[in-house]
Amino acid sequence: MDFRRYSSSDIDAIAALELEAFSVGPYSKYMLKKIFHSSNSFNYVGEENGTIAGYVVALPLDRTSADIESIAVRPSFQHRGLGGKLMDLIEAEMRQRGYKKSILEVRDRNEETIQFYVKHGYSVTAHLPTYYRELYRGSRGAYRMEKDL
Repeated sequence: MDFRRYSSSDIDAIAALELEAFSVGPYSKYMLKKIFHSSNSFNYVGEENGTIAGYVVALPLDRTSADIESIAVRPSFQHRGLGGKLMDLIEAEMRQRGYKKSILEVRDRNEETIQFYVKHGYSVTAHLPTYYRELYRGSRGAYRMEKDL
């Protein structure tokens, strides 16, 4: 697996990955472009044999905190450590940029992903009952999770 920065030529593959990884509420190609092309965003892409297997993208919230805006791993590449490696890379960059805290939101009924974040040192700091527009397992809620870097 090779890790590199996002390139604008990746957008179609990332949009397709997004549709595979998220059964509810995937980002549109337009939104992905907006996030990745933001002057403040920073990111990593995991690629194997020319296939984008996963990505992570973060945006600053303020001078001390950054938000993991999205992380996704293609289902055929899950459970191989790719998500953890992407988290390690983005958190290392956050520290290098001087951020003290990593923040993210996750659907409150997405137990597998919540456990992934807990395993990586995140803890729930708030429940946001109407964070999402779309229902997921009967809820629109999210947990805000944070990690001190």
